[in-house]
Amino acid sequence: MVPARCSLVTLGVEDVERSTAFYRALGWETGIEMDGFAVFRTAGPLLALYPIAEMSRDAGDDVPADRTRRIHLAINLGSPEEVDQAVAEFLAAGAGLLSAPEEAPWGGYTSIVSDPDGHAWEIAHNPGWPLGADGLPQLP
Repeated sequence: MVPARCSLVTLGVEDVERSTAFYRALGWETGIEMDGFAVFRTAGPLLALYPIAEMSRDAGDDVPADRTRRIHLAINLGSPEEVDQAVAEFLAAGAGLLSAPEEAPWGGYTSIVSDPDGHAWEIAHNPGWPLGADGLPQLP
């Protein structure tokens, strides 16, 4: 069964730099920061900030005019085979397929599915962020 564990929450934002400054002002620790992308460490899942337009395109959507799709959830797994199995389980449970499993440009393996209400879940294997004993990705 797919682990009941959310590893990463991605917020689609209009301005990554502005949003990064906001979370830093709260005292949150940046784990990764690059042009157009930032990841913060939390006591639970990682929090990623990503441009809303790119997030929607990644899920196979046009950018919604009302910008309603602002969040993606993720489950990170230990191998591409585990990703394929988890995607199959999501689909069997009634999820929709937004992006079929494939090699990712960032070196991993990923797919995006949606729950019956349209919430996007990325199911991914990211070899650059190995899973810790708690099952959550560990940032470099």
